[in-house]
Amino acid sequence: MAVYTNLTNEHKKDIRTLYNLGEKADFIEISEGILNTNYLIEDRDKKYVFRLLEGRRNIGEELKELDFLNFLNENDVSCPQVFVNNSGKNHMFIQEKMGCLFDFIHGNKVNEIDCDVLKKIGSTLGKLHNLSKGRSIERKRKIDLDFFYEKISKIDLKTVLKDDYDLIMGRYKEIEKVDFSRLPKGIVHNDIFPDNVFMGEKLSLIDFNDCMNAPLIIDLAIVINFWIKIKEFPKEKEKNLIKTFLGSYEYERKLLPEEKKLLKKMVLKMALTFIFLRINKSYVEDNRGKNMEVKTYKELLILLEEEMDEIY
Repeated sequence: MAVYTNLTNEHKKDIRTLYNLGEKADFIEISEGILNTNYLIEDRDKKYVFRLLEGRRNIGEELKELDFLNFLNENDVSCPQVFVNNSGKNHMFIQEKMGCLFDFIHGNKVNEIDCDVLKKIGSTLGKLHNLSKGRSIERKRKIDLDFFYEKISKIDLKTVLKDDYDLIMGRYKEIEKVDFSRLPKGIVHNDIFPDNVFMGEKLSLIDFNDCMNAPLIIDLAIVINFWIKIKEFPKEKEKNLIKTFLGSYEYERKLLPEEKKLLKKMVLKMALTFIFLRINKSYVEDNRGKNMEVKTYKELLILLEEEMDEIY
């Protein structure tokens, strides 16, 4: 989430009218995230999130995402649900950009990582992946290692990364030629960080901006990296948390032998993917004047510094 397009008073009036919001419904910028413009809307005792699509994505694929979210909700996977407006559509256009109104997910962000939390996220991801069978969402702009490497390779990486260059590029060479293309695919969340999970009456997933068709173990690798490894738990605790998470996932969806074989490599690939993403945001893209959260790649280097034990 971020703010690239500032809504004018006229835009806000149109949104209020089209979605039957109160005249005094308040629009508050949300700076967290990187991809689309997002506003929190407070209307009397209710809250909503208005998302305006940036990045020139294919509208047809975006509509598939909205349908998928409603399908997940209908099948006991809690996530934001999109509202239909007075025109009978689940979207509108502002400056030729598609806008959608979502319900606000109530709950608390995950502050403490333990076995109970990881069991819930493992079970939820297993259900999500099962429900994604036969569905596909393609993205032109996406969270993908090759996509971001192409972007950052246009600059002098040795000069930009300095002492970090050898570590980052050395680990990149380890997975550069690994073929993940034959692994089972489906719709993955692709951004399953703790701040995209709310704990309320049930566990809810938010921010599907980057969901797309890809190898399913991508989501598992992200959880292992950004829920467990990044916390630098003692080795035995780390192993136990990973085992607990994967066991809960496999209760819903069994991993195939080829997925287990490549999971460790996928963990490395996804660590590098988000490092490359942050390098791109900091050194390649021009984000001046945009209200957005900027994170440094350096805080992710811990994911590369130590060789990970075998998972299976």
